[in-house]
Amino acid sequence: MSSCGKNDVKEDLIALYTMLAEKPDMDFGWSKGKSNARRLGYSDVWLNSLPDVIWESAAAVGNPFKLGDIGTGKTVLDVGCGAGADACVAALQVGDTGNIIGVDCTPAMIDKARENSWHAGLCNIAFYEADYSRLPVADNTIDVVISNGAINLSENKDQVFRELFRVLKPGGRLQIADMIRETDGCCNTESKTESWADCVQGTLSADKLLAVISNAGFTDATLVELTGYRTSDSTNGALVRALRG
Repeated sequence: MSSCGKNDVKEDLIALYTMLAEKPDMDFGWSKGKSNARRLGYSDVWLNSLPDVIWESAAAVGNPFKLGDIGTGKTVLDVGCGAGADACVAALQVGDTGNIIGVDCTPAMIDKARENSWHAGLCNIAFYEADYSRLPVADNTIDVVISNGAINLSENKDQVFRELFRVLKPGGRLQIADMIRETDGCCNTESKTESWADCVQGTLSADKLLAVISNAGFTDATLVELTGYRTSDSTNGALVRALRG
């Protein structure tokens, strides 16, 4: 979970996720860290193979790897990579012949992701600060796109998914964990900025999210399961996959 949201709240979003990068022991009001990843079904092999520091700023809302094995030699894009936990997990799966690209809007998260990949001894990862609607990635070069709790923070989700479609190879896979809105009720927080940053205000219903993905050109857009990760009474984590035809 890391930020790239509306212009009028973007600075506040970056401030929040900078704090998560630099002070991960703080209580942010939502689950994070290694114990949260374990609850979401991350393999003990991954949890034990990677140093604990890699998990401390990880605020996963689901496990995108449950949607399919990545595969040796693949090129993976992690959108909203945060401190790099999922990118490191993907690197373990693709091996020395694969490559991982992580993008995030928060400079402190990119710095921490680079440090974490070094701690893990992984050389096949590159991290870039970037807006998700303008990715620094060439057309048709990615085998699998993963994301975890990040796309709901973007205002222009239509453009984000068009970008993901652009960079994926034909037959490439979209495997994301993100927050969806289960009801039309108002969020409980008084601060719009806070609720956006906490993955509430920017969420879509499942039907709307699947429609946005399909309208970007993807096929077989499917909500596979709810994860039980809550950021409010009206939101829930969801695992969603789709194909680039």
